[in-house]
Amino acid sequence: MGKYDVLSDVAKKISALDNDVKLKILALLIEEGSKSITDIAHELDLNFSTAHKYLEQLQAAGLVTSKEVSENRLKRLFTIKDFNIELSPRGISQMLNGPEEKKARKGLKVLNQNGELVDFDEKLFAQKYLKRGMPQGTIVSAMNSILENAYDGVTLLELLKLFREELQKKVQNIQEVFRQLEESEKHKRTYAHLLEMLHPEALEMHAKGDIFIKNLAEPRLLNFVHDIRGISIHGAAGKQPKSLKELFEQTELVINNVSAFSQSNHVFDSFNFFIAPLAEKENYLQVLKNFLVCLNKKIGKSYICLEVGVPRFAKRILPDYVVEGAKTIDYNKFSELAAKISKDIIAIIKTEKLDNISVITKIWEKDKFKDMGNLVPGTYVANMLPEWQSINASYVGENARFDAEWKGWNRTVRMGEMQTIAVNLPRIALKSKSEAEFLAALKQKMKECCDFILNMAELAFGEFLRRYETQIKSAQKIKWDYVHLDDCVYSISLVGLNEAVEILDGKSLDENLALGKKIINACDSAVKDGKTTPFRIQLKEEIDSNIIKRFYNLDSQMFKLKIKEYHPGACSGSSRTHIKLHHMLLGGHCATATQSELSELKDFGLVKIK
Repeated sequence: MGKYDVLSDVAKKISALDNDVKLKILALLIEEGSKSITDIAHELDLNFSTAHKYLEQLQAAGLVTSKEVSENRLKRLFTIKDFNIELSPRGISQMLNGPEEKKARKGLKVLNQNGELVDFDEKLFAQKYLKRGMPQGTIVSAMNSILENAYDGVTLLELLKLFREELQKKVQNIQEVFRQLEESEKHKRTYAHLLEMLHPEALEMHAKGDIFIKNLAEPRLLNFVHDIRGISIHGAAGKQPKSLKELFEQTELVINNVSAFSQSNHVFDSFNFFIAPLAEKENYLQVLKNFLVCLNKKIGKSYICLEVGVPRFAKRILPDYVVEGAKTIDYNKFSELAAKISKDIIAIIKTEKLDNISVITKIWEKDKFKDMGNLVPGTYVANMLPEWQSINASYVGENARFDAEWKGWNRTVRMGEMQTIAVNLPRIALKSKSEAEFLAALKQKMKECCDFILNMAELAFGEFLRRYETQIKSAQKIKWDYVHLDDCVYSISLVGLNEAVEILDGKSLDENLALGKKIINACDSAVKDGKTTPFRIQLKEEIDSNIIKRFYNLDSQMFKLKIKEYHPGACSGSSRTHIKLHHMLLGGHCATATQSELSELKDFGLVKIK
């Protein structure tokens, strides 16, 4: 054997490490110990055949070893082998000429089994643990601990005993951490903990991608509709505002208060009409600008709803807020001022570039919409004219629509969205062999979601009453409820309606609108059948692209099929398809169109200007 032949073994190892995936396999085995082919394929997102091929190559190169074990079934475990590849000049020199004299840690001398005093060999000592799958990091950590106090003449048996005791300490520490975590979780009042106790299958569905439970933390509102009219009459600190500046100052106090239990979007409904009585008395422009600039800096998105024309509810608001001695306000007489305020708000948002504020224009009189001029892209237009629209509906952009027709206008404001569960429609379709099987599975999934919501609603009620201040001191020397907890809604959002139709029928939603309607009707029927409490459960589209991408990525891996990407919204078809389905998803449904196209659209609900 020639001098340089020793390098052939090194070349073999290097050749086996010809891509980063193999390095990741080695890293996984080093960090976590022995693994089966299935484990490695799952953790590194590989095909089983690819993982198997790479492991065979690594074993042939002497980098890993394997053995068959019998647990519930026979399986093959792969373990890292101890190796060292150093391609520095010094490393190659050592391979050719032999290693330099090994310097044992602290020159430690140990008594071996024969009573001979020899240099301690760490690698030889750790080899049997490494071969049986113990992670390298655990071995090194334990070794460092016992060698700190080792002395010349210590026996191998003594070191072995100390090493095992050190490993046992680490096991006990880990077990204690788990115990403390479990103990602390028992006292947490979160949706996740509640579901873990009552509906563990919900968390399993969430993990696998059948559903996505949007808020698994402590109960907090996802969206909230503020009541500018109520603040203008009650005040927020026991004093009725006498000027627009005072109204906005007190509104800011309320926003800060609500932000303690609301993590997302805030909407200010009928804003132009409800600030008009105070704006009439002063030059309001600078005060309005200051408020909007301040609002733009708040965490979360803000939506300013502007009424176009006189809203139907303006003449029908019950006088239940009236401070003693005050008169009921006739908002009808402020229509011209409200229209001017609307234009001023849009101009301020444009010139100040207030990107954290979106405008929602609500059309009550069609002929007055043209007076709004050109709207900036991203503005929402809500059509309040159709018969299906209630006396008022509060829109939070395309996130949600709150409809309190059954209780009247006053119960549409001061409410929010407690929870949203997104349902993966394409996955149900991919698992179904027929339309009938799909509809049956869909109804079952919807009923399960209703059960999850029922238990979460009970927790939310208790937590809000226990933890949060939802009442505000009124100018009437009482407290008034600023959050209607019993009116807050729980949403079930749909993902991939268009994709589900294509999977089931081979046609797009545009081509088979009837099937799309059938699917939504099945969802609606299941929600009504599963609704056993006064809590409101509503259907809507899911527009969160992160959730939708997650569903798609998981489904692509699970079914090993080339499937079309899922798109935000239940429907990814044309705006006209959206228009035809809007009245079926009252919890939230949004189409997109240019401003010029609005006149051609019939009976639309909410459109986002593109």
